[in-house]
Amino acid sequence: MAKILLMILPVIAGSVIMVNGVTLKSDDMIASAKVAANQVNIHQFDNVLELYYLDHNQYPAVSGGEALSELLFKDGYIRNKPLDSSVINYEPKSGNQDYYLGLKNNL
Repeated sequence: MAKILLMILPVIAGSVIMVNGVTLKSDDMIASAKVAANQVNIHQFDNVLELYYLDHNQYPAVSGGEALSELLFKDGYIRNKPLDSSVINYEPKSGNQDYYLGLKNNL
């Protein structure tokens, strides 16, 4: 009986390590997908902000990604809000004639 357990234990331990390794890899893939999606959102916001500027002769006078997302959605510039607009950093500058747009904490 002890010999069987000694033979089975490494197989079970190897499976657990392998399962954990796969889990870590899928977590890495999900994190990479989130970063890519956030970068696409930034690019799309950048384009939409230029359209907003053409219509209003200034950039939106709100701070933060959530407020920006809400304003652009409400005014019809975007049809769908980002899944997590809290990772977006938006700040108008120079009397709303310029802006900073990026991801918070390099997300």
